[in-house]
Amino acid sequence: MTTPLDDAMANLGLWMHAQWQWSFPEFDTQERFAKMGFALRSVVIAVGISFFYFGITNWLNASLARVRCKNSLGRQSNIVEAIQPWIFVGPTLVLLLLFLLVPALSTLSLSFQEYDGTPSVRNYAFLWDPDSLGYLQFRLAMRNSLMWLILVPSTCIIFGLLIAVLADSVSWGVVAKTFIFVPLAISFVGAAVIWRNIFAGGGIEPLETLNGMTPSYQIGLLKSLLGHTAEYNEPLYSLKFWGNFFLMWILVWVQTGFAMVIFSAALRGVPEDTIEAAKIDGANPFQMFFRVKLPQIYSTVLVVWTTLVVLVLKVFDIPYALSANDDDKLLLATMMENARNNWSIGGDNVDNLYASIAVMLMLTVVPNMVFNGWRIRREQKELGN
Repeated sequence: MTTPLDDAMANLGLWMHAQWQWSFPEFDTQERFAKMGFALRSVVIAVGISFFYFGITNWLNASLARVRCKNSLGRQSNIVEAIQPWIFVGPTLVLLLLFLLVPALSTLSLSFQEYDGTPSVRNYAFLWDPDSLGYLQFRLAMRNSLMWLILVPSTCIIFGLLIAVLADSVSWGVVAKTFIFVPLAISFVGAAVIWRNIFAGGGIEPLETLNGMTPSYQIGLLKSLLGHTAEYNEPLYSLKFWGNFFLMWILVWVQTGFAMVIFSAALRGVPEDTIEAAKIDGANPFQMFFRVKLPQIYSTVLVVWTTLVVLVLKVFDIPYALSANDDDKLLLATMMENARNNWSIGGDNVDNLYASIAVMLMLTVVPNMVFNGWRIRREQKELGN
């Protein structure tokens, strides 16, 4: 059942299709305009609910304050200011409870049950039983996830810092930073497609040329530079073990621009008097960076590192788009999807098994959270002193 707005958008699409004689099929035009109507309706409803919520809650807050303290404007103001932050934070807390905490506890409970609800720890058997389902895949996923967690954030931070420093020292640095920042606007699937055409070994099937049946191949740019011929058709990202590094490079290419922009802003915020003092003391460029600038942007580096670690733990699109069925390229996130699609046995679903994988994925976030909690508390203590 569609809404009048969806129907109106679909009819608008059909009218434009007939008016300008689009070659696109009418059915597809109707479907796409109906989806645009749905998206527009969703935005209008979300914005409307937000205005209604904040309007009605602020009115109730002010009314409550007037009822409680009729003769004191100061006390009315205190009541309003005490409640107002909770009006803004309240929806977020409710959404976190409903869509994060409750599903997390439900997943944890599910991971300690058999498919019939019997309490069990067998879903975690892939941790120690070589004969269990998913034993090999889990180890490969843990190995690959660990490599991604170490290499991708580290490489992005090194490149981001290097580019931020070098770009600020040349006149065309703004242009260079613009080009390096552009990949950040590309989706992970789009980036995977771009680099597939560079890493790939050509078409899967020989292409028929215009002058007959002579086969021809399209060689990826990097494979061509490496001198690979058409007969060596294996994409570089499919190489055993080493292919993981080509997949990591795609994420590094996308995220280096993010790190560069943050570091560039942080470096501009380094006090000039410390730089001038270092120059007077005869510091060379390396000493200036490692002993003067880098210690002052240390907190920024940690924030970028934390952001990239969380991003790596969530990454799914790039490895799934290029090597969905390859165990050697599995990450914990793609392993969950692999389990859901391929591990159903005897009609039983494996919800409990990939719930245990999800729990393992959540546990990998814990060290990062603990470290950041410790860092924030230490900074607060230092500010207090």
